[in-house]
Amino acid sequence: MRQPKPEGGYNLRSGLVIYPTQQEAIETLLNKLAQQIPATFILLADVTGQVVSTRGGQGEINTVSLGSLVAGDLAASHEIARLTGQFQEYQLVLREGSTTHTFICEGGQHLAMLVQVSTEVPLGWARMIIRKAAQRLSEIADAPLEANQEAEEMIAELDLDTDDFSTLFSEALDDLWTE
Repeated sequence: MRQPKPEGGYNLRSGLVIYPTQQEAIETLLNKLAQQIPATFILLADVTGQVVSTRGGQGEINTVSLGSLVAGDLAASHEIARLTGQFQEYQLVLREGSTTHTFICEGGQHLAMLVQVSTEVPLGWARMIIRKAAQRLSEIADAPLEANQEAEEMIAELDLDTDDFSTLFSEALDDLWTE
């Protein structure tokens, strides 16, 4: 049974409901992600392929088709990881190209994200920031919203700032050694 349309929000085919404060938090997070890496293109879709948002130069890209392909690629990669005993949350799929690298990752159980970066961007840096953004997307999607909760409040809780780079780097190293 389909849920009724929330006031000011919308339902995704995956069953996720996006409310205005969540949409604003998602848009802010994607803007920060695009600036901090820097990313040349970002596509956020739900796991059925329905496009939620895009950033950057799309050119002639058919984002509807790309959203479906990203969702399918992520599902296939998850199944391969599960079958080989290598599945974990927030895994990244990386495709190295001659001018850009493409990362595909989950943003919780309902969202899939594609991020393209120039080959000049260090892969480790991009991986850390994208993984952190994916975790934040999951938190945004799963956040129970109160009617009076402001988007700024949600965004502040989900900041992507990398001022404490040593802590971020230390966490990434810990993750690497514990994986």
